[in-house]
Amino acid sequence: MSITTIEDALSRNPHLTSLPHPRADVISPEGLSQNTGTAEILRFPEVQAVINGHFMVLPCDLIAELAGATLLETWMVQAAGTIGSPTLPGALGVWFPTKGEHAVKGEETNFVITAQLPPSTVFPHADSLRPNLSKLVYATTTDTLNDITEDKKCLPIRHGLLRKHGRIRTLTTTRDAHIYLFPYWVLDFINQNPTFDSIGEDIVGWWAKATWQDGLIPKLGLDKILSPPPTASNTSSKDAETTSQTYTTIEDEIDLLSMSSTHISNLLTPPSTPPTSPNKQKLPTST
Repeated sequence: MSITTIEDALSRNPHLTSLPHPRADVISPEGLSQNTGTAEILRFPEVQAVINGHFMVLPCDLIAELAGATLLETWMVQAAGTIGSPTLPGALGVWFPTKGEHAVKGEETNFVITAQLPPSTVFPHADSLRPNLSKLVYATTTDTLNDITEDKKCLPIRHGLLRKHGRIRTLTTTRDAHIYLFPYWVLDFINQNPTFDSIGEDIVGWWAKATWQDGLIPKLGLDKILSPPPTASNTSSKDAETTSQTYTTIEDEIDLLSMSSTHISNLLTPPSTPPTSPNKQKLPTST
C-alpha cells in the first residue's frame, strides 16, 4: 500500500477522519518494502527522527476490547517501579489467550515463559491490570519452538533461568498482540544490534533472556546503554586524580515512602510501658 493511498484514506474514510487529534502523520522511509522486518522499520532514520520520547507500537490490524488509556496508565505506574526505574523505565507488551469462547482454529500461537513480579505495596483497584501482569523471561514463536525441539529432541531449559526464577510458568496457547510500550532507550538497543529483524522474537526475546542469562548483557551492548552518564560531583580540588561520580534519582530528592498510603513505621513506646529488654528487638508495625 502506497503512502498516497494511506493519506487518502486518512482524509476521506469516515472511520479514520473521526479519529481524535493529534492527527496521525504518515511517513514512507526509503527502502521500505512488504518484507521489511518490524525491528528494521524502527531502525530507519526517518522513523527514529520522529520518535523523541517513549513510544508505543501497534499492529495494523488491531481489534481489542482493552482500553488504551488503561494500558498506558499501567505502564506509567509499573515502568518506573517493578519493571524499571525512574530514569530507565522498562517495557510492557500484550499477549492474549487463543483458547476460549472466541477461539479460532489453527490460529498462530507463541511460546512464552513468565515469572512472578514482586508484590505491590499498594492494593490494586478493581479495574487494575496489575493482577494480570507477569515478568517475561522467554518468548518465541511456536514454529521456532518446534524447530528447537525437533533438532534437540527436547526443550532445553538453562539452569540460569531456574536459578534466577525458581518458579516459572510456561504458556503455549497465547499469542503476541504486537502491542508494545517501549522506553526511548530501546532505539539504542536496536541500533546496537543490527541483526535484529523482528520486534517480538529479537528485541523482546533477547531482552527477556538478558534479564537472567549470564553474559548476554555485555554481548547485546546493554551494559553501555543502561549505564547512566556520569555526573561529576562538586570538588574544590582541581588536581584530584579521581572525581567522585553521583547518580541521582527521584528517590534521592523526594521521600516517596512518606507519601505512600501504606508504609511501615515504628510505634513509640508509651511512657507507662516498661522499657524493652536490650536483648529483644522491637519489630516495626504496619499501619
